[in-house]
Amino acid sequence: MRDTKIDIAKGLCMVSIFLLHTEIYYTGEEIVPYAYHVDNSLLAFVFVSGYLFVKQSYDNFNLQRKVISILKGITLPYFIFTSAIAFPKALVRDDTTLLEAFKAVITGHASWFLAALMLAEMLFALIIFIASKRKNSIFFIFVCCSLPYLLVACCYHFIHNDLLHDINIWCWQNALIMLFFLFAGLTCKQRQLIPRLQQPKVLFILALVILAVKWMVTHENMTLTMEPINVSSFTLLLVDGLAGAMLIVGGCRHLPDNALLQFIGKHSLIYYFICGATPMAVCLALKKIGFSYTGHYWQVIVTFILVLLAATIITYGITKIKGKYLD
Repeated sequence: MRDTKIDIAKGLCMVSIFLLHTEIYYTGEEIVPYAYHVDNSLLAFVFVSGYLFVKQSYDNFNLQRKVISILKGITLPYFIFTSAIAFPKALVRDDTTLLEAFKAVITGHASWFLAALMLAEMLFALIIFIASKRKNSIFFIFVCCSLPYLLVACCYHFIHNDLLHDINIWCWQNALIMLFFLFAGLTCKQRQLIPRLQQPKVLFILALVILAVKWMVTHENMTLTMEPINVSSFTLLLVDGLAGAMLIVGGCRHLPDNALLQFIGKHSLIYYFICGATPMAVCLALKKIGFSYTGHYWQVIVTFILVLLAATIITYGITKIKGKYLD
């Protein structure tokens, strides 16, 4: 049975990402600071991916089936969607040529989050498969997911960021960071922690933790950006990411079912692929008819609603085509 509350959590994460892109394309800047919601939404999405990674127990984990699922569910759509978007992106944007657009597709930077998530899930599947053959499986998975996080943290502490960014093909550094959040989501599922996370006192504590981190990041002028990786404190990134993910997952248990958020969450992969192109197209159209930003945030809200409506129509059409020809 599908967990509708998890779909709502994924839907809220996508709404956050669409709001960011709408603000940037419509106003030329982010109005609600990126650090206040986008970092949390991205890592919460990774956390949820870990939560859904194994249906029951990983004692009899089927590596081949999982790899095929990742290839069909993320890798193939990545190449199809990013390649299809490459030409219109190069046509519309002055700072991108067609060659650069396709180079971004090949190197995994056309959609960095999904490229990193795909690589992270591949590595995670291999780790779980190896762990399923061992006695101390949970400890083995913990070590294999913690050490890469520490490795990236050490690299960015001792090595110049520009050099690391240049060699970040297929966003492997982001993928190593994601491993720990996949593990956290899996642990939440295996240990059945959702009933504890949804307790009001736990949610209140998580909210206080996040507020404290956001205050510290703002007051000290710090950054916890995932792409390009610009993290002032990997400890704070871990605390903020885990607290935010648990707050979203636990808090959504108290929300009533919502058809739109559930639809967005169920088809979040498609929404993510069009989270840049749709706001750009809608904002260009609105500016053509004279509905340009004049400093009033209600205009952003109206634009955001239109963007989300357009994205939903596009996604619905894609799901119908997929259901007719591919399923």
